This record gives sequence, structure tokens and C-alpha cells, in this order.
Amino acid sequence: MTDDLTSPLPVLAPDAALGILTDREAEADPELMRGAALVHLTALVRQGLELDDTEDVPTDVPVDQLGVDSLLALEIGDHVFDATGAVLTVEDVAQRPTLGGLAALIVADLRRQRAS
Repeated sequence: MTDDLTSPLPVLAPDAALGILTDREAEADPELMRGAALVHLTALVRQGLELDDTEDVPTDVPVDQLGVDSLLALEIGDHVFDATGAVLTVEDVAQRPTLGGLAALIVADLRRQRAS
């Protein structure tokens, strides 16, 4: 799984995306999980930056360039953990700064947890 998207995001509502991330059956399709993670992360960024649904949130631009600071990164990480159990730290945001990279980390962590 790469950090860059090779296919468009699935058309999912954020709640549906969260459902896919918490559904152990969806694990069989890592690209579907990654798309769901991207939809969920995009919704969290929109909420944190107080953007409306029509404003574009690119998945391949470093999140700090979108306006995500360390406090918002921490809040997003906390929400991801509370909602899915996946660990996403502020350090992860610094090392894999795009939403695509962060989505890949979420999927990898969920798959690792479920395999053990």
C-alpha cells in the first residue's frame, strides 16, 4: 500500500466510512479500508478547520499546509483511536504528513491489531 492514491476516493458518508473501518469483514479489502480512512480523516480535518463540505481537502498535500497544527493533529489522533482503536500519533503526522499517508498508517495498524 502506498501513500499516494491511484484511484478516487469511494463515495462514502463519514459515518459509513467509520463503519467500514470498524467492520472486521472489510479487512479483506485494504483499498476499501484505506478509502474509508481517507474519507474519515478528511471529515475530521474539515471539522477541525471549520470547513464546509464544498471546500476541497487534498489528500496528497502535507496536512500542515492545510492548516492542521500539532493540537489539531493530536485531536485527530485521539478521535481516530476512540472511534477505531487505531493509533495515530502527532509524530505519525510529522513523518507521514499527507492524509493518504496517514490513512495507510491507520489501515496498517488496524490490520496488525486484528492479525494478533
